[in-house]
Amino acid sequence: MKLNIVLIISLLLFSYQEIIENEDQCLKRPNMDSDEPFYFAPVLRAKLINEGDQFAFPSSCFKRNIATLKSISEKSITITLENSESRYLVCTDLMVFHTSNLNEVKLITFKGTHEITFDNINQDDLDEISKNGIKIFSLCTTLSNEIKSLITTVKAFLGGLGTDPNHILPIMRPSIPEEMIEANLRLLKLYNNYVPKRRENTIVNFDKNIIKTGDFVAISRMDGLDPLIMVGAGGHLGHTAVCSWIDGELYVLESQDGWYWPTAGIQRTKWEQWIEWAYNADFNVAILPLKEEYRKKFDEKKANEWFENVAEGLPYGYHNFIFSWIDTVEKNFPFIVTHEIVEFLFSIISYVAPNVSDKILTEAINIRLGTQGLTLQQAIAEGARQGKRFEEILAEPEIEGRVYSDGINYVCSAFVVAFWKHGGLFGDLEINPNEFSPRDIYTLAIFDKEFKRPQECIDDNPDLPYCQLMGKFIIDLDNYSSITPYSNMNERCPSIGPDFIRETPIICSNSTGHARFGSSG
Repeated sequence: MKLNIVLIISLLLFSYQEIIENEDQCLKRPNMDSDEPFYFAPVLRAKLINEGDQFAFPSSCFKRNIATLKSISEKSITITLENSESRYLVCTDLMVFHTSNLNEVKLITFKGTHEITFDNINQDDLDEISKNGIKIFSLCTTLSNEIKSLITTVKAFLGGLGTDPNHILPIMRPSIPEEMIEANLRLLKLYNNYVPKRRENTIVNFDKNIIKTGDFVAISRMDGLDPLIMVGAGGHLGHTAVCSWIDGELYVLESQDGWYWPTAGIQRTKWEQWIEWAYNADFNVAILPLKEEYRKKFDEKKANEWFENVAEGLPYGYHNFIFSWIDTVEKNFPFIVTHEIVEFLFSIISYVAPNVSDKILTEAINIRLGTQGLTLQQAIAEGARQGKRFEEILAEPEIEGRVYSDGINYVCSAFVVAFWKHGGLFGDLEINPNEFSPRDIYTLAIFDKEFKRPQECIDDNPDLPYCQLMGKFIIDLDNYSSITPYSNMNERCPSIGPDFIRETPIICSNSTGHARFGSSG
């Protein structure tokens, strides 16, 4: 009898130890019960892969929840959720049980055991779960705080919105209202630890003849999108361009989607016209001149020939938009974002706006898997069959020259680096332009930090090592011109927000497995 009791107790203890205790991801959020931007986003609570998997986690309503993958077969999947230790007399948890193809939303008010069953599953579902699991998400705070956070987030993007049927997203109007600016400043402070200083929005009387082909145009705008790029890559820029003299005329060359310009894609704009449009669009603009040793390497004739014969007219690089800053499976996301959240978001987008999902994610995943025409859900399942988790696919380098359905793609920063590369600026180094974010560009040690600025620039801001031409905010570039270029840079490099502090040294492993010293976002 005593032996049986001992065995029973031992089995119970063993079963308890099998429950994986997940920490409260919400505690990573400063001022958790507030209306901070994007705080309405759910957090991952558990990931169930194999039958019998158990995870314990806290939620906003219950101190302890135990999720169990009770059974999985070719016809159905059953999950149990046991809730206990209510935090309040009356409260409700919103739980989402999710794969890219299966979603079950459950409101849980009372403690006890709840059962969730997925019927009519297919082989794709089973294959995906075998690698990526069934994910359980829930909210961090009360519904009222969730709504307040959503409103704060929307303010960062609205106010400058208009409509254009030719764009996959609403097009921005030039003027940015103050309320929108404040929301973006709040976003940058929280996720990037960056508070840009204001300046009087005047245009510096800058002699364009000082500018040479290959000089870099650094740009930011408080429009929601640029700060998102800054948060993703950890930098202080949201857009990039490059200058070039062509047939005696100075042009700004850039890849953009015509948000504020009449045309979209990779294009050239005469300097005077570009300055006018940039000022009207509330751009913050600075010119970063190349260092003399790199200017000597750079063949502007070859660069311009590449631009005119290959790049000009290509579409904006939506297909490599997120891949320039996702280099690792875990260490390139802001603290509120994980690869599970990315997959969750895009699985929803793929249903309501499949063209957006295709442009930003789905087609790129197909190419990485060697497939064509698969939906996001089918591609994730195919990745699992090939032994690749979703996050591993995201972390694969984006290679220059990949041909998408709309042609070769260069996002703005990729285009600038490609222009330099095809002009020989990097010499024999193996440089992959499509892995460069705006921050990766301005941290390159290729810019002249001893540049003798015109007096007009000095009078406008005596502390900057470059000329800022316009903008309501000072362009202050962290780690400016500090990293010597090296082969395969930026392909496998971590960057963690909100401080994005680089370890010294960071070992960046390229796609062939060789280790390099360097720094990247």
